[in-house]
Amino acid sequence: MRVNMKTILCYGDSNLRGFIPGTFDEKTGLSARYVKDKRWTGILQNKLGENYNVVEEGINGRTTILDEIIPGRPFRNGLTLLPACLESHYPIDLVIFMLGTNDTKIQFNKTAEEITDGMRQLVKLIKMCDKGPNLTAPKILIIAPQPILKIENLHPQYDGEPIKKSELLSALYKQMSQHEKCEFIDAGHILSSSKLDGIHLDESEHKLLGHAVADRVINMLAPKG
Repeated sequence: MRVNMKTILCYGDSNLRGFIPGTFDEKTGLSARYVKDKRWTGILQNKLGENYNVVEEGINGRTTILDEIIPGRPFRNGLTLLPACLESHYPIDLVIFMLGTNDTKIQFNKTAEEITDGMRQLVKLIKMCDKGPNLTAPKILIIAPQPILKIENLHPQYDGEPIKKSELLSALYKQMSQHEKCEFIDAGHILSSSKLDGIHLDESEHKLLGHAVADRVINMLAPKG
């Protein structure tokens, strides 16, 4: 690894992993994934260059702090698994969070405010840790996920109230980010969910997000002067 290389931990759900809309297999519970250069994290890596190490930690269904009830998939609670990821990849200069869409599911019955509090708990864990450079805390960038798009065959766990909750998250996340002194990006101002499933990102949207995040990261981490 290069001296002074900066490590960025991207922590999120299926839209970080690169879920291709319309490819979910009900039998296996799995989906197809965009190749690395087409995922927003891969685009981020390419734009930042060799002095940065972009680590992808995305899994389908991940929430902020909730354990999935239906269908009961393990390892989806973001708060439970985050400490292991921090220890695995330290020293970490920046943690980028993109979570919240799965928290809106009907099965969890959480308000937008409660979902925001879940994100706040992740932020506080980072701020209190020593997994950044020289035993400091990493910097934090929060990405509010784009709203769920109402389509004809939207998955029932995301239909109705979850759509309304997803539309509220950007303002609530922004307010929380300001209070916690974190950087913030509203994905909904940059892109929209795919018309194929109403939740995930088309390839073109990954490109938009990757470039937007890269611009912000350069501003946050590039040497000054």
